[in-house]
Amino acid sequence: MAAKPLFIKKLALLVAIEAVSGTIVVPVAADAIKVSDVTLTPIEGDEVEEGIVMPHFGASESTLVTLYRKIAFSVGFAGVGVAGTIPGYATLLRACAASATNTAAPDPDAKTVFAPVTDDIESVTIYAVMDKQLYKMAGARGNCKIAVDAKQIPKYQFEFTGGFFPVEVVANMPAVNYSKFQKPIGVNKLNTTLAIDGYEAAASSFQFDFGNQVVKQDLMSIDATEITGRSSTLNVTFRNTSADVKDWIEMARVGAKVPVLLTHGQAATNTVSISAPLAQIGKPTFSDADGIQMVEIPMRLVPSDAGNDEWAITV
Repeated sequence: MAAKPLFIKKLALLVAIEAVSGTIVVPVAADAIKVSDVTLTPIEGDEVEEGIVMPHFGASESTLVTLYRKIAFSVGFAGVGVAGTIPGYATLLRACAASATNTAAPDPDAKTVFAPVTDDIESVTIYAVMDKQLYKMAGARGNCKIAVDAKQIPKYQFEFTGGFFPVEVVANMPAVNYSKFQKPIGVNKLNTTLAIDGYEAAASSFQFDFGNQVVKQDLMSIDATEITGRSSTLNVTFRNTSADVKDWIEMARVGAKVPVLLTHGQAATNTVSISAPLAQIGKPTFSDADGIQMVEIPMRLVPSDAGNDEWAITV
């Protein structure tokens, strides 16, 4: 008798902040994350070959000496339905070494601002349920990238590493509540603007990387996922300008640091922005798009002397 198939698109992902890193928190429906592009690595770890010598050729057995689990997925880059509401993806950003500062309504400046942190980085429990197969992760931390490309739906791209647990078969798929997630809108002239040093760029691509250094340590008495460093970067592609408007090559030569602001959304609420006050211009390269010269510029996001302020995401 053939085995009953398991359907890969029958999936629910729930994520909850941990009070104590590595201690499972059972997520509820309100912790559900609206995801796409899911890649689950069910078992990962360091494998050591025994190297046994035999009187004939043949493979030697190996042993997994560490165990962990990884998951990558995308979430829509969108705002909220009511100003001051904390977005549904806040837990994910917090586990990627970001703080969340919320100003609630009815304050006229109601919003949530995410900014990088160095200390007391939070962790999450992740439940990935794929057709009633439960894959748990505890003490999970990760990295985030944001892709905002013209004529596409913008996305957060997350990758998390966390503790390994045996697969469990559950009776039912979990209940989910996606009410905290707004539908993302397309990247185009109507919805999206990018200012680089005050210049409004006709951009085709905006790629932001938190640049978290995520490590999995499995030692005597310790089994943890840590974020041990950060080097945030931007990579933007846009229509090139005359050098008397903006001389990107000269700016790269002198290592100019300039403000960058991306704003996506046109309404009062479903809007999100990324700001970087000290983006250092890197070496430009040229490309062709429909016969028009494009310039691609890498940028390093440099903190001020105060630190933890090289970027902010405002929702």
